[in-house]
Amino acid sequence: MMAIMNPGDADSWLALAKQFLSLFGVVLAALVIVLVSVGLVFEFLNARHPERKIQKGRTNKRKWKELYRAPGSLVIIALCFSGGLFAQMKGWTITPFELNWWTGPLFLAVSVLLYDTWFYWIHRMLHCKPFYRFHALHHKSLAPTVWSNHHESLPEAFFNQAYYLIIPFFLPIPWQMLVLQKLYDQVSGMLGHAGFEHFASPAGRTPFPLASTVFHDQHHSHFAYNFGHTFSIWDRMLGTLYPKYDETLEGFEHTKPDNAQ
Repeated sequence: MMAIMNPGDADSWLALAKQFLSLFGVVLAALVIVLVSVGLVFEFLNARHPERKIQKGRTNKRKWKELYRAPGSLVIIALCFSGGLFAQMKGWTITPFELNWWTGPLFLAVSVLLYDTWFYWIHRMLHCKPFYRFHALHHKSLAPTVWSNHHESLPEAFFNQAYYLIIPFFLPIPWQMLVLQKLYDQVSGMLGHAGFEHFASPAGRTPFPLASTVFHDQHHSHFAYNFGHTFSIWDRMLGTLYPKYDETLEGFEHTKPDNAQ
């Protein structure tokens, strides 16, 4: 027999829905603010430093049109992140550690490493034939711009961001660190697509594990290399690092402004 819903249960579900939608709205608004503010900052920096353009012989003439995919991408990101955060807030996940001087840095570092692993293997999966149809749209940008970060299909956005939906069920990360990681993720994602290398340093090349703007730019221009997000660890271990990555990044460490004397 079909169970009869208690009116009180309906009220509870409605209250939960309202709470979730409130959180979702805040997250979505924050994502839009990050998109616009970070994008405009990089537009300014790129205009001031044309010598730092990575693919000097190639221009993305569609960069403003790429924004038409951003609303859908941001909605999926907000749904995934809000879902995981909301579940943690309601006690449906494992109990997170209280934030203090050691739990914050520790769980943030662990989560960033886990997400980099997640991103590498999801990215590799999206390059396989059965799944590439979800990723092909993003690769229309051979010379990415800061606005290319959200030029993606809805399934690709979900595959990449589902990490934030499920990680609170497995890692007792304080919610503040999860928010900080998501902010970093958004900014670094746009930085990786900026098309200009403004922050080249030895920390981005061997023997150090950090990635750079050059790192992801080469993924767009050479396709079968550089699948990681924050780190180049998996690419170096599995032979998917672009052969001239370290050399190219080192060249930008010595690049001087066009107006330098």
